[in-house]
Amino acid sequence: QSNAVPSPLRSTASNPSEDMPHEVFISYATKDKPVADAVCDAVEARGIRCWIAPRDVLAGTPYGEAIIDAIQGSRVMVVVFSSNANASAHIPNEVERALTNGVTIIPLRTENVLPAKSLDYFLGPLHWLDALTPPLEPHLQTLADAIAKTLPNEPLAPTSDPLPARPAALMMAAL
Repeated sequence: QSNAVPSPLRSTASNPSEDMPHEVFISYATKDKPVADAVCDAVEARGIRCWIAPRDVLAGTPYGEAIIDAIQGSRVMVVVFSSNANASAHIPNEVERALTNGVTIIPLRTENVLPAKSLDYFLGPLHWLDALTPPLEPHLQTLADAIAKTLPNEPLAPTSDPLPARPAALMMAAL
């Protein structure tokens, strides 16, 4: 018997996205799953619910359908950007769907590489967060701070960044 109290962000349902709304969609290449999981953990530790595949895909649901529904239900997309993301056939589609749906996109660059043309078109004008130098954790806290500031209705946990929040519309203004 465990005395552990379940986290309010971790669903016990077979499909976590069914019973809990999410704010953030995490887009990543399969080879970057460890970084994507760390992003998810850092953001959810701030009380902001994330949608991440495969955790939030209901068994038997077509993957594409689940991803489109999740993007449409998000306010922010984090793109874990790396050479693996550049090689992905799916990430440009996810980013395009997010822009079409008015979702704020925050690229998190984990390698010192430039985006391929298919991603540069969408991500080039945006402000990027770099997570190039180890350790990863301080970069994830900066990302969580940025997301919290982008979601004005979310209670803000203590942050080390004293700058005022920028409205999401300003982040997208370059488009």
